[in-house]
Amino acid sequence: MIGDSHLRQLLWLLIITFSLSACLVENSDPTPSPAVDISQKPTATVQTPNQEVNSSPEIHPLTTTGPAPEIAPSPVKESQVQMLPLEGPIAIPRAEISGMAWHGDTLIILPQYPHKFPSYQGSGSVFTLHKSDILASFDPGPEPLSPSQLPLFNSNQLADLPGYEGFEAVAVSGNQIYFSIETNFQGMMQGYMIQGTFLENGQGISLISDTLIEIPTPVQIFNAAYESVFITEGDAVALFEANGRELNPTPLAFQEHHPAIDFSPLEMANIEYRLTDATALDSEGRFWVMNIFFPLEFWYFTLNDPIRDQFGQGLTHKANIKVERLVELKYNQDRITLSGKPPLQIELDADGNSRNWEALVRLDGLGFLAMTDTYPETILAFIPFP
Repeated sequence: MIGDSHLRQLLWLLIITFSLSACLVENSDPTPSPAVDISQKPTATVQTPNQEVNSSPEIHPLTTTGPAPEIAPSPVKESQVQMLPLEGPIAIPRAEISGMAWHGDTLIILPQYPHKFPSYQGSGSVFTLHKSDILASFDPGPEPLSPSQLPLFNSNQLADLPGYEGFEAVAVSGNQIYFSIETNFQGMMQGYMIQGTFLENGQGISLISDTLIEIPTPVQIFNAAYESVFITEGDAVALFEANGRELNPTPLAFQEHHPAIDFSPLEMANIEYRLTDATALDSEGRFWVMNIFFPLEFWYFTLNDPIRDQFGQGLTHKANIKVERLVELKYNQDRITLSGKPPLQIELDADGNSRNWEALVRLDGLGFLAMTDTYPETILAFIPFP
């Protein structure tokens, strides 16, 4: 999740990076070469070995000189997204959507800062949509969806956490609801989990203050904490955002033990780029995660992507360094592994916009609903199964 303070730091990093790369290109030979040396990870904010990066004929760093390469047709099918129009407060980029979860047939949509959307009772709020309204919006020429606001009681006090940077993920189990929270205090990223309950009258969610617990971060990476949560047998499992081999060689997830309020580590599969949300588990312990490379967060770039190497790339991915895909994982009691199923690659935006997908749920047996945080705007989209 990218806040204003992070954006200012990113802009300075980008200005310095591109200034240095311009000097390198001016003094280089005529052979086309990357304008940005991606191998130089920002050591001040990312703890990772500084490895030499070799060029690749398939992935082209941020900018190149010379004619664009011809892209051969790809047998890998990408899924097109269907945009579902929105209106109201949720439709503005300032909504900064962080996660989604189903409570029965009601979709809970989590803004990063619930206090920015006060309810009629003064508390912060989350947004809600009914499944029937979402399905009706698939018809041609639909009216825009206008989510309701549901009060999130006791949420405003969390802004007192040192370095508070908002809510990042949500998961639901019956009438229990779990949220992850991110802080950045004096440059140190930290994650938290808090539980809540749906009120019997349906008039809101009440957070339980004494369930707030700190989750250890496996490594310190700029702007990275726990962006995904799912539920298994009443316990909440939090997934760290960065799990690539270069940034986080031995990744861990953390499982909360209900009703006790503590965590134990789980082995986690290495997956390059960011994990920004997870679906609920199915009956066999499988679930999908949103896996993206958003070029503004350039420190996640890598030429070493085992999932790409095993399953190939769709047409738009072969022509771009951006990554927008869903990856299926499996929960196995003490570890989380890749299921072995090919990823679902999302057809990239034809206008070149980077889409910062940060919210994901299954939609029955049809496919997925996904939402963006800020970039390029607030988008609600349906992504069908291939």
